[in-house]
Amino acid sequence: MSASAIYAVFEPSEASLLASHSHTSLLVDNPILASALANIFPYILFVDDFLEAVTWTNENPYRNVLWVAAYAFVVMYWAWLRLWAIPVVCVAVFLSVVWNTNSALYDAKFNERPTVDEVLCALHNVTVRFELLLRPARNLRLSERNYATMAASAVLATPVHVFAMKSLLLPQHVLLFVGVFILTYHSPYAFASRRLLWRSAYVRRCIFLLSGIDGHRSRHDAPLTRAHDTISRTYTPSSADREPPRETIPALNKAQMVNDFSITQKTILSATQLRQTVRFDILENERRWLGVGWSKLLLPNERSCFCYATLMMPAPDPACGHFSFPVYPDDLYTYQWQWMDEEWILDLEFDHTSDAEGWVY
Repeated sequence: MSASAIYAVFEPSEASLLASHSHTSLLVDNPILASALANIFPYILFVDDFLEAVTWTNENPYRNVLWVAAYAFVVMYWAWLRLWAIPVVCVAVFLSVVWNTNSALYDAKFNERPTVDEVLCALHNVTVRFELLLRPARNLRLSERNYATMAASAVLATPVHVFAMKSLLLPQHVLLFVGVFILTYHSPYAFASRRLLWRSAYVRRCIFLLSGIDGHRSRHDAPLTRAHDTISRTYTPSSADREPPRETIPALNKAQMVNDFSITQKTILSATQLRQTVRFDILENERRWLGVGWSKLLLPNERSCFCYATLMMPAPDPACGHFSFPVYPDDLYTYQWQWMDEEWILDLEFDHTSDAEGWVY
C-alpha cells in the first residue's frame, strides 16, 4: 500500500454515541453528589438494560431475536400455555427478576463502588437511548389539520376494521402483529425495510392521505418529476427516518417552490439596495355540507381553507392579523418587509367570469 491513504467520512451511528469506556478517577469536589450518584447507580443500570433491549443497541442483538421469538410463541400457543405452563413461567420470571435485582444491588453496595465517571457514562447512555426511543414522535410536527385528518381517517377506517376483525383476522393475530412491530421497530432490519418503503412516492402519498403528513416532500410533485433526482445511498439509523435535504433541485424550481407572492414592481435605490413591491394572493375555500351549509371544514385530500393562489399551499387566515413573511436563512441578502396597505382587499377581477362570491369546484 502507498503511504498516502484515503479515508471515508461516515455519519456516526447510535453505537458511537454511547459511552463504552469509563475512567477510574473519582471526583471528590462534592461528596454528597458522589454518594447520591453511587446509590442511584444500580437503578440506572436497570433502566439502561431495559432501553438497551428495546432500542436494539446491545452488543448481542440475537438476545432481542430470542425475546421476539418468545413473545410470538406465547401469543400463538397461549391456549396451551395457560393450561400447563403458566405456573412454571411465572415462577421462572419471578426468580429471574429477584436474582438479578439482588445481584445488582449487592454488587453496588458491598463490592467496589462505582466512580462518578461510570455513573455519568451510564446516565449518558440512558439519555441517548431515550432519545432513540422517543425519536419517531419527537420528529413529527403535527398541526391541527393533521389531527383532523387522522380523526377522519380513523372514523372512515372503523367499518373496515370491524369487517376484518369479524371475518378475516383473529385478535390473536392482531396482538402478534402489533407486538412484533413494536419490539422490532428499532431493529436494523425494520429500519432498512422502512427506508426502502419510504423511497416510494406512492407510499408517501398514501400516508399523506391517511394522516396529512407530507413526508418532507411537496405533495404536488409527481413521481415522474423525481425520477432523475440523485438518491443518497448512505443511510444510518442516526438519520432518524428523516429524509435528508435535497440539493439536486434546480435554482429556478426552488424559487418557484418558496415564493408565495408575485412581484408587481421593482425599483433600484442604489448599487446595493433594491425595492420590490410584491402581492400575496390568498384563496378562501369552503365546502357545502348537507344540513350544515358552507363551512371551512374540508376533506383531508382537498385544499386548506386558506391557500396561496400560486402554489395552493396552506396560508394563514388574513383575519387573524398574524401573517408571517417568507424567511430566507441561506440567502446572501437581507430583507426588510413593510406593509403598503394595512387591510386585505378582495380582488373582484380575479375571476370575472364567475360569481363574485366564489365558485364551486
